[in-house]
Amino acid sequence: MSAVLAPIKPAERIWVVGAINGDHGALCAVHRKLAERIKPGDRLVYLGNYWGDGTGEDVIATINELLLFRRYFIAQEGIDISDIIFLRGAAEEMLSKLQQLQFAPNPGEVFDWMLTRGIAGTARAYGFDPVHVQSTMRQGAHAISQWTSLFADALRRHSGHSALISDLKHAAYSTDGQLIFVHAGLDGSRPLTGQTDTFWWGGSMFEAITERYYDCARIIRGASPGQAGLQEREFTLSIDGGAGRGGSLMAFGIDGNGKITDQITS
Repeated sequence: MSAVLAPIKPAERIWVVGAINGDHGALCAVHRKLAERIKPGDRLVYLGNYWGDGTGEDVIATINELLLFRRYFIAQEGIDISDIIFLRGAAEEMLSKLQQLQFAPNPGEVFDWMLTRGIAGTARAYGFDPVHVQSTMRQGAHAISQWTSLFADALRRHSGHSALISDLKHAAYSTDGQLIFVHAGLDGSRPLTGQTDTFWWGGSMFEAITERYYDCARIIRGASPGQAGLQEREFTLSIDGGAGRGGSLMAFGIDGNGKITDQITS
């Protein structure tokens, strides 16, 4: 399969963490509880939206906490680096596009659209005033190129942040075909390799899944716009607790068939 799709070995328990949205306090609370429950052979999948629209300090601290816990997790007995996967969420898709806005045909409009979806907190986190960026996006390709270069430099000044972005996967799947992990959406009429941007913006398609997808027992997602909380259906599982938006961060341990065996709430 494509390099943007991550294989994960089947396990008795795979931990999945819902959308974080820059909620540092909630992430730390989940990590503290998770650290007490991890066992050899466990896997861990983060389902996207690490960056968020919170304060700059919270966003930076959230990413640093993820990097620290990754180090802790892979240091455990019976666990290696392929047993932890970070999916790209809508926030990270925007963050990636933010660094390429000089190539967009209408960068001002694209940035305005990003502002309606929470990019302001991410811009502030790395030292940029969203209002000033909005103005820059209407000053032509040269000014925008200068800004994206400055933004990339700001990212690199935070150890591990750029590397994490480049390591994000579009989706993950268990190698026995039983489980698929996505950020927000999945088009049930297309294979995993043919999803385009559905993983980030196809939430309604995910909700329309009422039949088995290929041989998959269950599809698990971490972001559910407008539907906070656990949404468990026959073939799908949605675990967005509303972290960073007044709700909580949810994490679940699931078995090889996608059944919930453990639950952690921030």
